[in-house]
Amino acid sequence: MNAQVEVHPMKIGPLTLPTFSSPAKIGVVAALVLALSASGGFGALFFGASGGASAPIEKGDTGGVPTAVPGDSAITGDRIDVIRTGTFSLEVENVDTSLTKLTSVVKSQGGYVSGSYRYTDTSTPYLTVTFRVPAASFDAAVLALRAEGTVLSEQISTYEVTMQLVDLEARLRNLRASETALLELMSRATTVSDVLAVQTQLTSVRSDIESYDAQRASLADQVAMTTVSVTISPIGSSIGNATSGFDLGKEVSLAIANLISVGRTVIIAAINLVIVVLPIALVGALAGGLLGRVAMPLFALLRRLMGVGVVAKRTVRRR
Repeated sequence: MNAQVEVHPMKIGPLTLPTFSSPAKIGVVAALVLALSASGGFGALFFGASGGASAPIEKGDTGGVPTAVPGDSAITGDRIDVIRTGTFSLEVENVDTSLTKLTSVVKSQGGYVSGSYRYTDTSTPYLTVTFRVPAASFDAAVLALRAEGTVLSEQISTYEVTMQLVDLEARLRNLRASETALLELMSRATTVSDVLAVQTQLTSVRSDIESYDAQRASLADQVAMTTVSVTISPIGSSIGNATSGFDLGKEVSLAIANLISVGRTVIIAAINLVIVVLPIALVGALAGGLLGRVAMPLFALLRRLMGVGVVAKRTVRRR
């Protein structure tokens, strides 16, 4: 028996479109449901693996700083090392007066000014200044900033680096122990080749010590001294702040990029529809049609048998 799909023509105005029989339709639906379940959903079926999702950021990424491996070291006690940063935007009456006042407050707490940038837009001065404040004085510095003017925006971030520091300290201890052992071997070396071999290993160990020590010192400095960036602008300049960053060319480029992204999504969906979805639907229609051709005669036979039984019962009753 050949597996064929019963197709009935359907007219819509001047067009004649094919329509499938009921078993074929059931087969199409079942095939698409199975494909959706296997592919992980509608988006994966129609957009494939390149559905536009960006690569996820792996948890624990420290930007190249070595992380602790379980079993290498352990955190003892209640040690917690965190890096805190703050970003603020203030609106004040006088930019220079507020800068002088905030600088004085930061210096009184043991901090300093690490950088500043000043610019003027239509005779309105704007100032961005970066403070380094001891970690113990961070909250006090934040309160002083809030009290100085109107806070337009505020963002405080905290990032824990305890494991990174513990790991770096453990590596440094091991490397320094290796350095001591190599120095002892060098003192016992009797030939030039032995001295050169030990010297090569000692140079490599010392290079690693310097690298890890620099990373540890950098993290320790960021933990000990927090960073606070403040943008100071005069009162009434909020509108200027909102429009100063407008770039027509950049906005047009972003709009074109969005258009290309939408077009790419539509093209990917069309390709997957033709290459993936339509063959699945066709296979489902063929399977449904075949099952329909097999099942329908069986149902018809069963109905006839049931009908014969009913007629026989009625004949007996009449007698």
